[in-house]
Amino acid sequence: MSGSHRTWWLGLLLAAYGVAALGDEIRHHDVLYLDEVGMRPIPLKARFATQIAFSRGASAALGSLRAGQVVMLIGYTEKRYYIEKPIALGTVRGWVDAEAMEPLTLEQRAVLDQQRERAKVVKPAIARHEVLIGMTQPEVLAAVGQPQEKSGSRTAQGDEETWGYVTYRYEPYTQTALVNGYYVTQTLNRKVVTGGREVVFRNGVVTTIRAKEGGTQAQDIPTPMVVPVPIIVPQPMPQRPDGKAPSPPAKGGGGAPKGGAPKTPGPITFHGKPQPSTDGKTPATTP
Repeated sequence: MSGSHRTWWLGLLLAAYGVAALGDEIRHHDVLYLDEVGMRPIPLKARFATQIAFSRGASAALGSLRAGQVVMLIGYTEKRYYIEKPIALGTVRGWVDAEAMEPLTLEQRAVLDQQRERAKVVKPAIARHEVLIGMTQPEVLAAVGQPQEKSGSRTAQGDEETWGYVTYRYEPYTQTALVNGYYVTQTLNRKVVTGGREVVFRNGVVTTIRAKEGGTQAQDIPTPMVVPVPIIVPQPMPQRPDGKAPSPPAKGGGGAPKGGAPKTPGPITFHGKPQPSTDGKTPATTP
């Protein structure tokens, strides 16, 4: 087998391995993964031909990109992008140099940089099983799991939802029973509520954290840190079939209604009741 054929088969096997390993991919703590912050993948176009590497370093290549080929950005760092590309076997994910791709817009880069700084606070808190003001519901689930209680309400400021978490401890106790003429004492454990906390969301973001002990009323507690609310990258404006952007709406809320300017309302007529008059007298009832 020639060297070119061996290289081709090696690339195919690596690509197949990359597809199979999507479910067990390694996630780096300093990389912003867009799905973790609720952002959709960003389409990017290759400026010139480049290799898709298996790891962040310039390691074995999973495939290549042609100039002008479009892929999806799913992981962001300043110098390396984690991208997804469709292939014959499905999709493959790998790393490319940021310089090989068309530059992000200033707005996209600003949002990604902000989200990356936010992730530096949120990820360690999740690892410590800690909830912070400003976390989203998926982040709270990742930190402390599913709540034991849920309740919701609607206010003028938006929809509110309260998640209740209960903490327990196991308390030993003894129990004596008569068995076959003998008193037998055994030690058992019972589950005792020691406290808990309530996490309040407004429009999907944590705004309040309350703690309680035993069966007492929950009390607001200060949080060690407040993280900024995640920002979603604005989506591009829809295009017309001819490729042009749609015309902006006319100023003034759509113009005057049909029939010219609205008419001035006339006098109010009271039917069935006495009409007030300006001379202090009450005229007869209008039929």
